[in-house]
Amino acid sequence: MTKAPLAQVRDAVHAGQVGGFVAPDPLGTIVLFDSPRGSRSSSRRLARPAADLVRRTGVPAWMLLANESLAEATMLSPDAGQQSLQWAADWQPPEDPAEYLSDRKAWDVYCGEIATAYGRPEQGSELALIRNDPVPGRPRPLVADLLRQVCRVFDLPDVAVGRSLLVGDEPGLYEAERVDATQRGLLGRLLARS
Repeated sequence: MTKAPLAQVRDAVHAGQVGGFVAPDPLGTIVLFDSPRGSRSSSRRLARPAADLVRRTGVPAWMLLANESLAEATMLSPDAGQQSLQWAADWQPPEDPAEYLSDRKAWDVYCGEIATAYGRPEQGSELALIRNDPVPGRPRPLVADLLRQVCRVFDLPDVAVGRSLLVGDEPGLYEAERVDATQRGLLGRLLARS
């Protein structure tokens, strides 16, 4: 998802190599790219069309992925590339207090770097609070809820969390519009010439 205007996002997806659905939201524009070809989908393969979108719009974006055991929020910036945060459902922080403190400081610094690269350095400390450390007497948050917290920190639409073309053909988003890509990669261009 991105803060880029709907028309600009629609044009960027259309000019790219991977189509999908584009949906407006008062907080931003949601893009659900088509599932990558092949037997397995990975965040790296999904990040390619998202990075292309960011390059074409010039506006940073977030790619959010989750399953039952892992959540990943990847910030993509035209200037700073991409940086990812991951939360494992069974995460156990270090038991040694010194090691925990070192780990926590590194997490805080990294979250600050991501927020700065996104253009919202003041949100770094709030981003760093999104953790799933076990707390006695409280259930752990679902990994998808951690992605919703990322959306809240950066004022992004959280209705996209849990929506994906990896598991179905329909976006499940109100006002989602199908946008097909015009570029089909090198093989597609060669076949189109013949």
